Amino acid sequence: MSPDALQVFLLAVAFDLILGEPPSMIHPVVWIGKLISILRARARPIRAYGFVLVAAVVLTTVLAGRLLVWAAGLIPIPSIPLPSDLLPSIPILTPSSNVPLLSVLVSAYLLKSTFAVRCLLQVSADIGRLIDKDIEEAKKMLPALVGRETSGLTRSQAASAVIESLSENYVDSILSPIFYFLLFAPFGLGLEAALAFKAMSTMDSMLGYKTKGLKDLGFAAARSDDLANFIPARLSILLMALARPTRAGETLRAAFRDHSKTPSPNSGWPMAACAGALGVRLEKVGYYVLMDDGKQPETSDVPRAVGFMEIVIAITVAASLLFLLLLRL
Repeated sequence: MSPDALQVFLLAVAFDLILGEPPSMIHPVVWIGKLISILRARARPIRAYGFVLVAAVVLTTVLAGRLLVWAAGLIPIPSIPLPSDLLPSIPILTPSSNVPLLSVLVSAYLLKSTFAVRCLLQVSADIGRLIDKDIEEAKKMLPALVGRETSGLTRSQAASAVIESLSENYVDSILSPIFYFLLFAPFGLGLEAALAFKAMSTMDSMLGYKTKGLKDLGFAAARSDDLANFIPARLSILLMALARPTRAGETLRAAFRDHSKTPSPNSGWPMAACAGALGVRLEKVGYYVLMDDGKQPETSDVPRAVGFMEIVIAITVAASLLFLLLLRL
């Protein structure tokens, strides 16, 4: 029997918020990255190999995850006792039978590895504070969030970079894996779907560049990531509008007006929506300007953005729990 999706999701969120990211030695995404590196070293820099690489990494990741959960269920340790009398006021939370404890824990651990709430918020907040105190040190930390050249950034441009990355990574690092977990949960394949997404996302981050040697090999990785994030990116603007109802109109208008200004077909949606919600002008110099009529971002806007995204994430988690509860009916 597959672990209950609601139990797995609740534990995964708890793991993330309480424990944060696991050590790299046992982090599933780190192992996905090692697999990609091994296969890349043996692949020819052509598109055909890129498609094979994507298929191989996704299939291996999903099968490995499923095997770990299955093996955990074979270990003879006590099950999770959740009789109905423990939750008399919320009967829909009561599972139909006991669930192997280790299967649930392993499933939750693997699901947690596909999203990073605490890490994203913490790193964004830390860099935001550092921009005010030591801009040069902040520039050294910014590559943890952004891919642009940071040495010449002003404080305003650095604040903009943090806000842009925070809103963009909300989709890729939080919303998308949760979206696919929920989408396939009714079929008992939620964890597998989230792992498949994370495999594609990791491949894009490692191979999805137009540099020599990767332009063709990374084509499939980049396109699969674009396709996987297509719906979540557009869904994100609704969640952001809900998070700040007094500026819902500005949030949606900015998203629909400016989303196409970014090179990526997806990143412009959450970034422009966030700019509209906060009323700030976001700019990557030489590439795009979002919410051009907004005020120049200040360092004080970074904690505003972090607080705003905390509300967006809370709505995301609450909506996910509601959906999983409805599956119990």
